[in-house]
Amino acid sequence: MKKVVSILMILALTAAALVGCSAKTSSAPTTTTTTTTATEAPAPAETKVKFKLGWAETAERTGHPLSQAAYTFKEEVEKLSNGSIEVDLYPAAQLGDASSMLTQVEAGTLESCMSISNGQFATSYYPDLGFLDIPYLFENAEEAYKLLQPEGDFFKGLQSDIATKTGIRPLVFFNEGLRHITNSKLEITKPEDLKGIKIRTMNVAAHMKMFEILGAQPTNISWNELYTALQTGVADAQENPVINAVYISAWEVQKYMTLDGHVCLCGLFCMNEKFYQSLSDVQKDAVNKAAKAALEAEYGMFKENESKALQTLKDNGLQVTELTSEQKKAFADACQAEVIEFLKSQMNTPDLIDTVLKIVEEGRK
Repeated sequence: MKKVVSILMILALTAAALVGCSAKTSSAPTTTTTTTTATEAPAPAETKVKFKLGWAETAERTGHPLSQAAYTFKEEVEKLSNGSIEVDLYPAAQLGDASSMLTQVEAGTLESCMSISNGQFATSYYPDLGFLDIPYLFENAEEAYKLLQPEGDFFKGLQSDIATKTGIRPLVFFNEGLRHITNSKLEITKPEDLKGIKIRTMNVAAHMKMFEILGAQPTNISWNELYTALQTGVADAQENPVINAVYISAWEVQKYMTLDGHVCLCGLFCMNEKFYQSLSDVQKDAVNKAAKAALEAEYGMFKENESKALQTLKDNGLQVTELTSEQKKAFADACQAEVIEFLKSQMNTPDLIDTVLKIVEEGRK
């Protein structure tokens, strides 16, 4: 009897042990699953992009604010994109004049360019930008700079609308200063002095309209041909910011300069919109930040060099006349209202002019 009991106890203990082992074995996979951490896949590397940037001014970095901007953009965008973007620079109109480069950007055969005036862009692509061609809108360049700050709502709305309607994205608006008149005939101090003067302007309808109203004879001549036109008498006069007058050595072919500041040159830094949208979010951010850095470099150089440039013109024999507020008002009274009506007739959103006039006026308070 004792043997039977012993055998039964041994069998019971063996069965219990087997059940325990079975339970441990069946629970093992659950334990392994909950404690194992999967290895995360590394983020994919940015696709490398290489594109061209053209502009009309000198290849020398310190020779012109736009050249400073171009080199700054290249450095910043390549750094901010961690090398996924590479920019090839083409200065001194190597890819064509401003009109040609803009056409190439529109077609997508050139990714980006500078040297595009606001008036040129308004005439050929986006009439609503005509508000920047209101004569004597700005008292100084700073007013235009503040209006077109890239962080501002006004700029952002303008940028989006231009990109949507033209396929060309303005990354920033460079500020190259107020435009002034130089000529080889006489000192100009009042509107009547412009009567009969053959003046070179850009191919901007509003600029030509303004000078026609003032009695001059405007003619469109490309930037690359400007010096020769003045030298040969094809044109008696031209109008440009002070720094540009130095750039062309205006004293060699002109005698007088009148600081009337009729419009502010706000040049566009353009990029093909499809190309921009093809970039990754990281690359777009790099482009946007680099463009802002380029603007700051350009505007900083402009502010630093404008007074020096004016002195250079004087030192080289150009007679410079600075108009009083009353004299400037005489020019504005003679042409502003009529040019505004002309601009409104060309614009898709003419009320934009009234909005801008209000913004600029409020900024003076």
